[in-house]
Amino acid sequence: MPRAKSKVTVGDVLDKVQELKRRSSVQKAIVSILRSRYLPRDGVPEPQAQISCEGAPVPFGVIEEMVYELEEGCEEMDKVVNTYLKEELS
Repeated sequence: MPRAKSKVTVGDVLDKVQELKRRSSVQKAIVSILRSRYLPRDGVPEPQAQISCEGAPVPFGVIEEMVYELEEGCEEMDKVVNTYLKEELS
């Protein structure tokens, strides 16, 4: 016997979308902080600060990987938001 589909209200969808957008905003802020403080930039060959692990600085490559992972997470959340809105509000 098929399960009955639970009723999702527009309010539920909007709450979920808002939560995902907030999470994406936080991740984007973290990316900005990592890029501006912990990675070398054009015109600024040395970062402003270092992240240390067990007393040694974390290599720039590791920080860059984390930045890319966070950016990909933001892109995925944006896709989920768009998909969720299209599917649930159609």
